[in-house]
Amino acid sequence: MSNSAPSYGIILSNRGPVLDYCTPSDLIDLGVNSEESGVFDTVWAGDAFLTNPRLDAIVLLSAVAARTSRVRIGPACMGSFTQRGALDLAYQWASLDQIAKGRSIMVACAGGGSGEAWINEGRNTGVDPADRRKLMWERIKLLRELWRNNDVDRSDFFHDFKRVSIEPKPIKTDYPIWAATNITRLATGSSTGSLPIKTLERVGEICDGWMTHSVTPHTFSKAWEKISESARGFNKQAKKLDNALVVNICINNDPSIALEEAGSFLADYYNIQFSADRTRDWTAHGAPRDCARVLTEYKGSGVKHIALRIASRDQKGQFDRFLNDVVPLLN
Repeated sequence: MSNSAPSYGIILSNRGPVLDYCTPSDLIDLGVNSEESGVFDTVWAGDAFLTNPRLDAIVLLSAVAARTSRVRIGPACMGSFTQRGALDLAYQWASLDQIAKGRSIMVACAGGGSGEAWINEGRNTGVDPADRRKLMWERIKLLRELWRNNDVDRSDFFHDFKRVSIEPKPIKTDYPIWAATNITRLATGSSTGSLPIKTLERVGEICDGWMTHSVTPHTFSKAWEKISESARGFNKQAKKLDNALVVNICINNDPSIALEEAGSFLADYYNIQFSADRTRDWTAHGAPRDCARVLTEYKGSGVKHIALRIASRDQKGQFDRFLNDVVPLLN
């Protein structure tokens, strides 16, 4: 396992325009400022459809791509991957990659939710929530083929296409498609738990990378080794696989205030009331030295990128404080 420290990316909080704590322009500027800082190598944006509505991730990331030149661009994660039309998604994301000049990454996921909103989204998009995971794996293979070839014929369980060509395609012929899967459920999980071995093996088999959250360094290491073993079993070079870990951050010299602020923010963001212990499990919080300590614990764990979500309505203030007060403590 490599002893190198992870690089950092920023997650643009595109729920902000709906929840009224930032504007679309604020989000674009934050993406541009992330590149200008020299600290971040990736700009991410969350994605959903009817559940937890937000500024559309493809539109937002395209705007950021047009004003940047270095940072990679990707969803954290593409929660509407199974809800959008397959050809629409392939066409729109390929166009984003063209705007980004080949800097984009697709991170597929089945999305998450519960209750009436989750059921309603499935009803109105024609995708049963129970089918989303199976559909995700099938669609990853479909997009990979559409982004490599012309006149694609594909008949699977969920897709049936004849002589389909997507133009323009992404710039790279070996376009990177990751999957986002979690060790435990969003609302009730913790940073420990039994590994979903079959899911991790599937990531290694068909994907180029993995995104997750809420895992300790030790658990991440074990999961990443399973993915790498699977990749090697399918004659893939495991060292070329990429990954990212989502970590929430809220900086306040009083840890209890930071934890409360993060919990309130995440409750609004996900429309889920998390316990204090659950919030603590996936949030770097407290004084700058406390946040830096949590982040540096992932050095040597196999984590290649840490995708930071600012768990506060004061997005710009926390962003500046991370750069000024936390970053100097990371090295």
